[in-house]
Amino acid sequence: MTTRKKVSSPALYSIAWVAALPIERAAATALLHERHDEPEGFDQHANDANAYDWGEVGQHNVVIASLPAGVYGTTSAAITASHLLSSLPHIRIGLLVGIGGGIPRPGRDIRLGDIVVSQPDGQNGGVVQYDLGKAKINETWERKGSLNMPPPVLLNALGKLQAEHEIEDPKIMDLLQGLIRKYPRMKKHYVHQGEENDRLFSSDYEHYGGSTCDACDSSEEVERPERETTDPEIHYGTVASGNTLVKDAAVRDIILQRVGEECLCVEMEAAGLMNTFPCLVIRGICDYADSHKNNRWQRYAAATAAAFAVELLGFVRAKQLEETPSARELMKSIAKVDHKITHLKKSIDSSHSKMVLNRLPTAAGAAHDSSDSWLQATCLEDTRVDVLREIYEWASDPDSNSTTLFWLNGMAGTGKSTISRTVAQHLAKEGTFGGSFFFKKGEIDRSNPSKLFTSLAAGLSRWQSAVSQYIGEAIDQNPQIFDQMPHQQFSKLILEPLSQATLCSGKPIVIVIDALDECQHHSITSIILDILPRARSLRHPRLKFFLTSRPELPIQAGFPHVERRNTYQDLILQNVPFDIIRKDLETFLRRTIEQIRIRYDDGSGRLPPNWPGKDAIQRLVNMATPLFIVASTACRFLEDRRLGNPKRQMDKILAVKDRAHASMLDQMYLAVLSQQLEGGPDSYTPQQKSQIVEEFRLIVGSVILLSTPLTMPVLAQLLHGDQDVSDFQETLENRLELLHSVLSVPPPSERLNSPVRALHLSFRDFLVDSERRDVNPFWVDEAKAQLVLAESCLRVMRTSLRENICELGSPDTRKTWVTQEIVNDCLPPHVQYACLHWVDHVEQAPMDLVAGKVVLEFLEIHLLHWLEALSFLNRVLESVVMVERLHSATQDAGLPQLSELLSDLIRFTGANAGVIDLAPLQVYSMALVFAPLKSRVRIVFKAQVPDWISIQPRVKDHWTDCLHTLRNPRYGGKVSHLSFSPDSKLLASLTRTGVVSVWDVKTGVSGLLN
Repeated sequence: MTTRKKVSSPALYSIAWVAALPIERAAATALLHERHDEPEGFDQHANDANAYDWGEVGQHNVVIASLPAGVYGTTSAAITASHLLSSLPHIRIGLLVGIGGGIPRPGRDIRLGDIVVSQPDGQNGGVVQYDLGKAKINETWERKGSLNMPPPVLLNALGKLQAEHEIEDPKIMDLLQGLIRKYPRMKKHYVHQGEENDRLFSSDYEHYGGSTCDACDSSEEVERPERETTDPEIHYGTVASGNTLVKDAAVRDIILQRVGEECLCVEMEAAGLMNTFPCLVIRGICDYADSHKNNRWQRYAAATAAAFAVELLGFVRAKQLEETPSARELMKSIAKVDHKITHLKKSIDSSHSKMVLNRLPTAAGAAHDSSDSWLQATCLEDTRVDVLREIYEWASDPDSNSTTLFWLNGMAGTGKSTISRTVAQHLAKEGTFGGSFFFKKGEIDRSNPSKLFTSLAAGLSRWQSAVSQYIGEAIDQNPQIFDQMPHQQFSKLILEPLSQATLCSGKPIVIVIDALDECQHHSITSIILDILPRARSLRHPRLKFFLTSRPELPIQAGFPHVERRNTYQDLILQNVPFDIIRKDLETFLRRTIEQIRIRYDDGSGRLPPNWPGKDAIQRLVNMATPLFIVASTACRFLEDRRLGNPKRQMDKILAVKDRAHASMLDQMYLAVLSQQLEGGPDSYTPQQKSQIVEEFRLIVGSVILLSTPLTMPVLAQLLHGDQDVSDFQETLENRLELLHSVLSVPPPSERLNSPVRALHLSFRDFLVDSERRDVNPFWVDEAKAQLVLAESCLRVMRTSLRENICELGSPDTRKTWVTQEIVNDCLPPHVQYACLHWVDHVEQAPMDLVAGKVVLEFLEIHLLHWLEALSFLNRVLESVVMVERLHSATQDAGLPQLSELLSDLIRFTGANAGVIDLAPLQVYSMALVFAPLKSRVRIVFKAQVPDWISIQPRVKDHWTDCLHTLRNPRYGGKVSHLSFSPDSKLLASLTRTGVVSVWDVKTGVSGLLN
């Protein structure tokens, strides 16, 4: 047996040669100039499963490493390289040498046995991972990420070798002949297999028959010119690498289309090495990656690739190799650069996100973590375990067949919103959160779907900042997107940006939409349920929606349509077994009350050591089951120091008795409200109690019926009437101070910025339910409370509005020249609320002759002032709809003058809203002088026409038969198509530039379906 050389240290080996297959390892070993025994002192790492051969090529010591038998793919290759470097940290460069599938095409005559070498081309580092990318909505493919290029020492050697081959023939055939002489056993398979066995078939012709192509139709072969010699040719370009063995011509051609024209070869290991091990990839072509693939050419292809590698190493200068840092050091340096690039990208994405957030219209308070949700809880640990597990498993399932929607439904008070916030918080930690929208009845922005998709886009930009750039580009390309239809907003602001962005996790992105039943437009709810399943078209990343609602009929009616497309799964909270609900409620109560006890004992008080006891907890559980809102209200009631110590409050709760026709939630609310009348034994006279109840109805009734929540100071200014506002604000705070268990009442430090609002919709329902008026001494007559708010709004506008309120220099001054700060100073928050929402309250208030006269008197004095204010608030385009609503609401007043004025005002606003929106003061000049002579608005306000208009235009006596000239003042363009809705109430127009506007035929207002 020949004695082999034994090198004194493994550190003397600087080149690693990776061979995935035994035949590749055999070819590599056979072509070594000299084989070595294992070096002295080699200590193979405990986790290193690689097999090694040692030797030398020219002046370089080389170690050959191979993957475990039968293991292939990019991941296995990466593990092999990692293990190699753990055992041999001094390795400087590497070669990945073996076989691959050729990608022939016109202009690239690749034959079996030829050699493909990975060479950077300016677009990539020579290797592209073809299965790391994303399918876009238009069926195109976008490659994700990039792989490192070979180390400079190898690229330098490659350049020298290419130059040498311009002068002399490659040494590959000489090396192969030497191999056969040295190892005759290899002669049969490690030589050229004959031109007659190199057959390339048309891409659309499938293999027929057994392991050879003897039965395949020769007429389907691609005609290629004969070569002068069977010597292998060398091709330099891109190697496509992935985890799938490609043996389908159609798939091969798709890879070529994805990767680019320089793609010459497909294989299964390189992508796993390039970012962890600096190497050059050399592949001998053994098949054409089609169904005709067989093993005949594999050994020869392995040998040609190995021969090229040996020739290449002859051009690697020993001195330059010595000066090359080790692979481990190089990868550390690359990792630092990658880290800096990643950090820079995050900074850029964050900057994009901030700019996009400033441009998107959003609904205040609709996000799960908004400043208005500071009192909202999440599920305690060890509660809702099974429910959350099911949701999380659905959310993280990347399977393209998994459902797009998850519908959690349950009765009021079963904890849906708490679960939603918990899910959102969990997804945010996982990095898979795409934003949220929490609908809320009684709040204009949050009960109206007009800002749903723009708010979700803002959330997506915030939580997945890589998407921000593409959302911003969508807005730049289509500035009118905010006024377009919901499905267009969904596509342009959510789906398409997601399809363009590169997200790291590869996991589904999940968006949370809570309380869908509190969307006030049920017809739009069904549209939303029709739009969301379209997310299935997005393949990477997957986009999913978690929805909650009460089991209301409009929602139920929408889901069967969704179900037909097999895109949702549901979970019904009231179907959760009672024993699980009781266990969760007991856990919640026990832990929350323990925290109440700790906080109370840390203060000035001290509770008995055994308080509250197991019996009290069990009684609370019995009272609350199955409603978590009962348990949470009870806990807030216990903790409120203003009401007394927790022990006393617990006694009150446990003293609640069952009453006929009163639910436990009702009784809990009554127990809370009774504190309003408790000030010690006999401390309140009947007259005082009556006054407290009236104050409660005014203040709390307003809180629950406001169109949008207000801060306490603003609410006081809106309601205070003739009282001194500071005195009334003190009364307001006193009434609200005892209601922390049912209202979100901000602490004093937050009261200037945070609004007061009901914690749960059920409290509003309880107060205004007419069927409870006999059992609830605090019952709020909703119609009367709406009238009070309407009168308050009218009073505020009467005392605050005037002509040229922002003191513009001239009638043609555009509102864009006025800063928001000036608008806010001239129109404070309570005035803004009154201008925007007085019609809301008039609509829902009882309308009689007296009320009608109040409205008429206001309009005859302040109508033009109101329209001016709406212009500064960017809402004058909605005035036509507001007047239309007002006209309908005041029909019962029996006041012809009011009806006549409003009918004329509809035409007046329809004709002039556009110009008033641009220049507010035009309402006093152009709008009046171009109105018909007998227009009621012109007659009432003839004194308002400016003196400087000495010659007025000729106008008709009456409005023409033309109801509207439909014009979107924001976007021009010639109209190319018109279409009426089936009920003829809406008209859609399409301009040649692609702008869609939807018009209300009756009012002439555009954009109503947003």
